[in-house]
Amino acid sequence: MKTSGKETLVTVVKTLAIPFISWLVMELLARSFAGMSVINSSADIKTLFRNLISSLAFALAISSNLNCGRMDLSLGSQMYVGVIFGGNLALALNLGGVGVLLMSSIIGGICGLLVGFVFINLRILPMVLGLGMTLVFECICFAVNKQQGVILFGKPGMELLSNISFIVVMTFVIILVTYYLYQLSRYGFHYRAIQGSQKLAADSGINIFSNCVISYVIAGVLVALAGVFITVYSGGLAPVLGMSSNSYVFSNMFPMVLGAWIGSMCHNRELGVGLAAVSVNIVILGLSKLGVSNSVQNVVVYSLFLLLVVYNANKHKIAYYKARRARAAMAQKRMAEKAAATA
Repeated sequence: MKTSGKETLVTVVKTLAIPFISWLVMELLARSFAGMSVINSSADIKTLFRNLISSLAFALAISSNLNCGRMDLSLGSQMYVGVIFGGNLALALNLGGVGVLLMSSIIGGICGLLVGFVFINLRILPMVLGLGMTLVFECICFAVNKQQGVILFGKPGMELLSNISFIVVMTFVIILVTYYLYQLSRYGFHYRAIQGSQKLAADSGINIFSNCVISYVIAGVLVALAGVFITVYSGGLAPVLGMSSNSYVFSNMFPMVLGAWIGSMCHNRELGVGLAAVSVNIVILGLSKLGVSNSVQNVVVYSLFLLLVVYNANKHKIAYYKARRARAAMAQKRMAEKAAATA
């Protein structure tokens, strides 16, 4: 029992280390150069959680397909379709903030269903399909509502989506629901089997095509949820062209990769992505306290992302050299003991 308790404590410390280190470093920098803390008021907390829930949902959506070898670059455009069509429909029906969330999620899921259906039938490379669907979705968004997109600022019922308690509850709901889907449900069991080998999964009777479509649907729902909170924070969402919507995909790759690393420590990918989103947004919030411009913030964040990717690509070499040094040390110890015994 003592060993189990010790192992649990070590796991908890490792899991919380990255968010704590991120906060500590930014706190020291903010106090030293700006004379203030990273979090000074309730507005900072609200900003942190608003960005957290959108980063969390987007990172989980990216990993939904990427973990099975499918990089869906249309997620940003699916977010635009879900929020613009779902938001305007909910506003027309006077459904309030919860209605905007529900309608956007439904339409986002339909977009994911469409992309998944096209993928399993045409077998186009996922990245190529994502680029094509991005152009289609962006043009559809630009063609409707006189290019106005959707405006949520000042609309009745939208204050709920800015309520910090509601945002916290939704954050935990997203983590719990995705944990159930990927870890406990029948879909999740098949999903993990496909991650190991699609051929072996298909040979064992798993319908890899339906599982693929469900993954696309889940991703569409998640990005639509993220888009609603992004839109509420900015006041509105205007359509874009030229694959500009892909910026949301690439900006949330860092929380996804970092979350996979943290999740491997606590054996919970969803919780790991949540803690990674906290870490990245604390860094961004700290940089804003230092008066750093958005472009410099992007340079810092993407540089950290690059360092993490380099580490992940070479961690097997680090483990090899550690094991090699351990074997050398053990051999030297045994030789010393043998020499001492014969002396």
